[in-house]
Amino acid sequence: MKKFPSNLISTMFYTIFVVSTMISLFIVYKNIDNSFAFKFVIGYVVFLMLFLFYFIVATVINMRNLKWFDIRKRMYRFISAFVLLSGTSIIYYYFFRSAEIDYYRIFSIALGLSLGIAFLDLASFRKKNVD
Repeated sequence: MKKFPSNLISTMFYTIFVVSTMISLFIVYKNIDNSFAFKFVIGYVVFLMLFLFYFIVATVINMRNLKWFDIRKRMYRFISAFVLLSGTSIIYYYFFRSAEIDYYRIFSIALGLSLGIAFLDLASFRKKNVD
């Protein structure tokens, strides 16, 4: 029996993600209210949770294959992106919306974006054997 290539699995996940995101956005934008649309959106949310779990597991597995220098470089990129995005958002909220600075929102968005910047390519990264 042939082994199923993991690049094909990643491609299928990303394709399903893009198509189902467009369909879900259409359902929400047009305010379609029937049982199939509701079940599709609930299925989409479940798929997003599974996709996030797959992304985290694939990232951790591929991170184990990295050398310490690469991990340290990614951590510096993560920390610098987090500080830059947080600082920029705090300055923006201070000058334009000074009455309502929501630190939870600022830091959660900066955390997600900086994690994506630093570790996004590890979900589909495969170390190639050079003989």
